[in-house]
Amino acid sequence: MPASDEEHGRTICKVLMLCCLLVASCTILGVSFSVITPTEVGLYYNPNTKRLNRNKVWGSGRHLVCPGCDFKRYPSSYIPFVYSHQEGTVMGCWTSDKQELSIELFVQVKILPDKAADIYDKYQYNYFDPWSQKIQMALKQTTKDYNTESMFEERSVVTAAIKEEIESYLEDEGCEVASVHVGQITIPTQFEDAITTKVVTQQNAATVLMQRNVTVIEAETAIIDSQADADAAVIVGKANADASVIRERANAEALRKVQQAEAEGLKEIMDELDFSVSQTLQFKFNRAIKMLGVETTVGVGYDDQYLSVKDRA
Repeated sequence: MPASDEEHGRTICKVLMLCCLLVASCTILGVSFSVITPTEVGLYYNPNTKRLNRNKVWGSGRHLVCPGCDFKRYPSSYIPFVYSHQEGTVMGCWTSDKQELSIELFVQVKILPDKAADIYDKYQYNYFDPWSQKIQMALKQTTKDYNTESMFEERSVVTAAIKEEIESYLEDEGCEVASVHVGQITIPTQFEDAITTKVVTQQNAATVLMQRNVTVIEAETAIIDSQADADAAVIVGKANADASVIRERANAEALRKVQQAEAEGLKEIMDELDFSVSQTLQFKFNRAIKMLGVETTVGVGYDDQYLSVKDRA
């Protein structure tokens, strides 16, 4: 082969190589790569036109993009919402019987890939706080329908109700509730202290009331004793008075009967001896004086007139 032909071939090869390098350089300069991790989904976004491609949701991988373009990425894994004592985010709520409780709650939410564009329009990337507020509202709305005893003894029922309420709150948010777990349920310390103070106060009040009742009982017993003594004294006094009245009545009745018997006896003497009234009275008085042991006689005149009283010689 002549030398001129060999030189011509080399020149052509160099030109082709330069063309390839030029094409490759233009290609590299005109496009770039963007990586989406396995835990993400992406929406293609062109900042030059400020347009979001809603027709396709990109999965994980290394993708060619135009210069300056990139993906709006959203997590495809679970998004945790943690409310615990350790995180300092434990939630307070009320039960149906007005008991305040502190509840630890763990919620996992997953973004629906076909709703990523709607989330971008509504929140861009600031979706976490609004969703967290909705979860807290759902919890407080649920616990008010259960009493304190149910919160501790029917945890599975309460947890299912909380999950259902959270799902209703996040229904139009472009996500699904994967799981809900209720952790530790506690009564606030200040409430326990208040209860303790209240119990002690009630016990002290009960003690004072018991002491007062004892004093009242003792006073009532003393009153009853005094009343009984007074009643007994009245009864005794009345009995004595009644006895005196009975004795006086008996004496009066006896005296009346004696006098009646004496009158009847004198009447019989008058009838039997044919005494006059004056003679009968003289007999009566002489007999009375004789019973006294005095040697005295009574003289009675006519018309029952008293004449003289003289000692016997």
